[in-house]
Amino acid sequence: MLVYTETNELKFKLVKDIAIYLKKEYDIKRVMRLAYINGDEKDVPAWHMRKLESDFFCSTDLNWYDKPVKNVDTHLGEAYDVLIHLDPDESTALDYFVAASKAKMKVANYSANRPQDFDILIPPNAKDSWKQRNHRIIEFIGDSPLT
Repeated sequence: MLVYTETNELKFKLVKDIAIYLKKEYDIKRVMRLAYINGDEKDVPAWHMRKLESDFFCSTDLNWYDKPVKNVDTHLGEAYDVLIHLDPDESTALDYFVAASKAKMKVANYSANRPQDFDILIPPNAKDSWKQRNHRIIEFIGDSPLT
């Protein structure tokens, strides 16, 4: 499962490309993508509608602590093999989701806010772009004896 903060269509497509790569390269049957969208569900663009392997929750799905209370129960109840958080520390809502997830392994780039929620944290590299940071996660998992 890939979780991330949705910001625009380009990022949506990048995450979709990561999912496609994981499926092809590692012969994974299903890679779920879950986005947090900071806005109202009625304002979600058409290109980001719920699909078989793509879902989202919005700020209107949060309680006043920014904890997701709607549109996440299915994902929280499923024990995904690996949860990759592509945007640690960017969203309290996603931090809550990761902490509550039953995923067997949780991976992210360095997290200053909630490192205890992850099994593996990849050390930061200040020069890396978003795409490079997350490519390093995929490389690590691919090179790891865990696979």
